[in-house]
Amino acid sequence: MQYKILASDYDNTLVPFGEGKPRQKVVKAIKKLQAAGGRFVLSTGRAYPCVNLKGQLGGIRFDYAITCNGACVVDREGRIVAEHPLTAEEMYALVDFCEDYNYPLQFNFRDACYAYCEYEYLHRGYQQMNSIGLDCVDGEDQDRHLIDMPHAAFAAMPPERVADFAAKYGHLGLHWMQVGAQNADGLCYYDIVRGGMDKGVGLADLCEKMGLTLADAVAAGDSANDVAMLKAAGLGCCMANGTPDAKAAADRIIGDVREDGLADLIDELWFDGPRAEPSGRDLGSPWDKIESAGGQ
Repeated sequence: MQYKILASDYDNTLVPFGEGKPRQKVVKAIKKLQAAGGRFVLSTGRAYPCVNLKGQLGGIRFDYAITCNGACVVDREGRIVAEHPLTAEEMYALVDFCEDYNYPLQFNFRDACYAYCEYEYLHRGYQQMNSIGLDCVDGEDQDRHLIDMPHAAFAAMPPERVADFAAKYGHLGLHWMQVGAQNADGLCYYDIVRGGMDKGVGLADLCEKMGLTLADAVAAGDSANDVAMLKAAGLGCCMANGTPDAKAAADRIIGDVREDGLADLIDELWFDGPRAEPSGRDLGSPWDKIESAGGQ
C-alpha cells in the first residue's frame, strides 16, 4: 500500500541530538516526499515553540506537529488541532513535590517552556546540551498557568523519587517518560503528560482530523516516548540508535540517525528504493550531551 503520512520523532530520529538541523540528505528526502503528495508530521516531546525556530528544520515545513508527547497537535501555522492539557490538580501536585525536594521542573505552554522550580539549573543544563530550541524562561513566579494550562511538564530527579511521587499522587495517573540516561548529577530527565496520553494518541487524533486511519501512517522514533506511536502506526520503524523498548515496539529497525536512516526509509517506501537497513556500525550513544548535562 502507499502510506499517506510519515510521523517522525525529532531528537535522534530527524536530527542527531546537539546538531542544529536535519542533515541535507534527510531534508531533501522529506521535501521529495511532500512534493509527491505525502504529509510530513513532526512528533516530539518538545513544545511547539521549541521546534518552530527559523532554520531549525533546515528548510522543511512540517504539515502537522504532534507536540508535548501527543498532548497538543498543531498544523503548520501553529493552530491547535487537538489538545489534552494538564489539570490544575496535576500541575499543583508536581509543583508541590518538586518544591519539597528542590528538583527542577518546567511546564510546556503554548508560547514557551516556563521553569517553575530551579530555573538556573534548567537553563544552564540546556546551554550545556547545545541543542537548538531547547531552553526555558524563568517562571518561578508561578503565574503563567493563570492564562491557560500547560500541555506537559519536564522534571529532573533521581529515579527512586518517581516512585515516591507515585506513592503520594498515584491517583492522578500521570504518565512519566524518561528522556536519555542518568546525568552527571545522578538525576534522570522525565517528560510528564496526563495519564493515557502519548504520541500514539496524538497520531490517532491527527489521523481522525485528516480523515485517515492509523494504517495510513508510518512512524519513526528512537526512545521510550515513541513506543506507543510505533505500535499505533501502520508501520513502526525504530532507528538503529534506538533504545531496547523502542526497538521491541517497532515492526522493523532502520539506519542510525547519524547515517540518515530516515532518508533511506522514505526512499524505500515512497520511491521504490532499496530496503532501508541498519549498517551494523556501533556509533555509541547519541544522547551523550543530555547525559553529561547538569554536572557541577
